[in-house]
Amino acid sequence: MDASATAAPEAIEGPPRSSLRFSLDEARFIALAGNPALGAPGISRRIQHRFFDTEDFALARQGITLSLRKAGRNLRLELLCKGETLEAATASHVPDPAAFGPEWQATLTAALNNAPLHETASASIKQTTRELGENRLVFETGSVIARDQKIPFSEMEISGPALSLPESALALAAGPTLRLQPESLGPRAVRQAGGPPPSVHKAGQGLEGEPCLDDAVADIMRACLEQFITNWPVFYEGDEVGAVHQMRVAMRRLRSALGLFSRALPAPEFLTLRNEAKRIAASMGEARNWDVFIAMLRNGPAAAFPDEAGFAALEAQCAAHRQAGYAKVRALLEDPATTRFLLTAQALVARRGWRGALPAETLPSLAEPAKTFGARSLARLYRKLRKQGKHLASLPAQDRHQVRIDLKKLRYAAEFFGGLLESRSRVRAFNHAASVLQDELGKLNDMVTAEALAARLRADSPEATRALGIVTGWAAHAKLGNPRAIAAAWKEFRDAKPLA
Repeated sequence: MDASATAAPEAIEGPPRSSLRFSLDEARFIALAGNPALGAPGISRRIQHRFFDTEDFALARQGITLSLRKAGRNLRLELLCKGETLEAATASHVPDPAAFGPEWQATLTAALNNAPLHETASASIKQTTRELGENRLVFETGSVIARDQKIPFSEMEISGPALSLPESALALAAGPTLRLQPESLGPRAVRQAGGPPPSVHKAGQGLEGEPCLDDAVADIMRACLEQFITNWPVFYEGDEVGAVHQMRVAMRRLRSALGLFSRALPAPEFLTLRNEAKRIAASMGEARNWDVFIAMLRNGPAAAFPDEAGFAALEAQCAAHRQAGYAKVRALLEDPATTRFLLTAQALVARRGWRGALPAETLPSLAEPAKTFGARSLARLYRKLRKQGKHLASLPAQDRHQVRIDLKKLRYAAEFFGGLLESRSRVRAFNHAASVLQDELGKLNDMVTAEALAARLRADSPEATRALGIVTGWAAHAKLGNPRAIAAAWKEFRDAKPLA
């Protein structure tokens, strides 16, 4: 075996540098590549990628991408796994897991389970490098070849100091508009070859250890943004319903977190980002609402009245409305304003921009334990909710809706800070009680929404008129709720020991 093939792998990225990738159409690519603010073009080079996996994509199913890259006479193996990128020199055109060292060799060997590797896809790329201050811009045009299809692409990657990179990318986005590309080429190429779709990403576990408030703000914002961004490719190539739900949750969590922080840290950027997060979540609401309505229609009225022929015509209309809602989500993700929002939020986190909004005498509050801030916030939210929720089952619909909104805020705060205050099991028990209550209140809100959506449907036949009447009556009755179930859920929540 060639000695170079067993050399220690080299980490590609690591602090203090990071990178961001963007998709550009041809016009935007030319405009950005010709930007006079960039340094003189470097030497262009041709790069060939060959992506390897088993017949049943054993590596891709475990989040691993293995490729062989050829640039001139330089041949290297590349390994991408959960955001970590490794390279290793090789003289062979056949990938050898041993090139990445004993630990990765064991991981890859276990993943392969004796199945042979074969080439699943390839890519041919023309790459040009430019400089922008401390940042390096790599322009790539080319195509992926998979399953006898040739898929063209044009993209730009900017890498530089992690603290200033989002700000630099934001400056570029103000000119030729950019659209974030959350994934590197490898996983996308393997999927085009028939690999498994990306999985939905849910929110993480919340804060751990003993962070100060300053670090907690950064960590929570970063986690919310990551939840949104990692579900971006899932929307296009995976579970679009789950992706939309998780992206809306990410924006709601971000809004809730910024609302908490604004009480202690009156940064103007927090208000701006909250408004943008609200706009993005609302833009995704149409798709989500029709998903919920269609499920209600199928599992409720249509299941209870299986002989009614008019439900099929109503569902066809719902499908058209749903399709329009998902088209709105696609337009939102392709809108450069969404990318600018994400870059703005990332830049604020990178430079800890909230510090500049505080008067000198308030700055020490950033050093206080996040545990203290979290306990104070949870106690305030819990007291408010206990007061609002008295006689919950008999409250007017608008008041119950406000209880539901405040309950969500409490749940998110518990998810953010609960692990700093109590054991994970205590936090889960508390959140379970809150979740049961939220589900009961959510059913009522869904029915209010269902009434509004039903009013948008047409009854073009006697059968459809009858079916629409059933749906409208079903929603009107269901939105009254089950007082006993609501009272029981409220009692369970009220009796749950609050997080200290």
